Amino acid sequence: MHSHEASFTVMHTILACKAYGRRPEAALEAAYAEVRRLELLFSRFLAESEVCGINERAGKALVAVSPDTMHVLKEAIAAGRRSEGLFDVTIAPLMNLWDFTHASASPSQAAIDSVLPLVDYRQVVVDEKTGRAGLGKPGMVLDLGGLAKGYAADRAKQVLLDWDIQSAYINLGGNVVLVGAKPDGSAWKVGIRHPRIPNALVGAISAEGSSVVTSGDYERFFIDEQGERQHHIVDPRTGRPSRSGLVSLTVACPQSLQADVLSTTCFLGGLEGCKKLLADLPEVGVFAIDDNLRGWITESLVPSFQPVTGLDISLLTL
Repeated sequence: MHSHEASFTVMHTILACKAYGRRPEAALEAAYAEVRRLELLFSRFLAESEVCGINERAGKALVAVSPDTMHVLKEAIAAGRRSEGLFDVTIAPLMNLWDFTHASASPSQAAIDSVLPLVDYRQVVVDEKTGRAGLGKPGMVLDLGGLAKGYAADRAKQVLLDWDIQSAYINLGGNVVLVGAKPDGSAWKVGIRHPRIPNALVGAISAEGSSVVTSGDYERFFIDEQGERQHHIVDPRTGRPSRSGLVSLTVACPQSLQADVLSTTCFLGGLEGCKKLLADLPEVGVFAIDDNLRGWITESLVPSFQPVTGLDISLLTL
């Protein structure tokens, strides 16, 4: 068995991966090519992408889209419905307003109020019969960033399986996807960052063949003029960074697209919202950290979780 490790820049992030098999280098190149193919469909920053085509025709007409884009749009609408609007792929006007990369001051309430009417996942229109999709209002902007990486990571995993790779890890900008166990038969271990201590872990999850995704208020943020942390997980209901009482939330489940969506919606919903969202999802495990730096873990995740720091951890009863 051979091994190969590689990293690629794609989807405005890093795809880091390692595979074990007969032709791991070729397999990883093929996985990257698949992620790049999807970026060319999904990116709202590439003028020739299907998402850009949808945004250019917002409120005017539906545009032809590929089966991949149609599938992801249907998943996005379903996620918006299940979360009662917590997950919203039309949130881009708000994200542009906040500009977490460069800003040091919060936008005015008037500015937020002016773009909130453009944020409504129910205005995403899909017509499966004609293979077309669009947005219901002029000025709306579609951004698939909340689930595109998850979908792409799942597709990359399938490519590796098609290349007969039985053991691998994929990390697409924080979306960790695992193929099988490690070559020695032991489980992979995925670390969970401490939300307030740089370069420290709060714990690790042992996993095989599944996906682990974390959302946290420490990833992109600025401290505003009042000294308050303004982070990039924006609540589409208020137009402001989430104040759900959570600072970090990790999801472990079979599919990375599902983990991507749930890490955001459970973070926005807080502990009580998380219970509601997970009620019918026994295959999903969650580890959350509240703003008092207390840990909360679902019973399904307990056997595979190893604490690293002395965090006080309680059971999150669903």
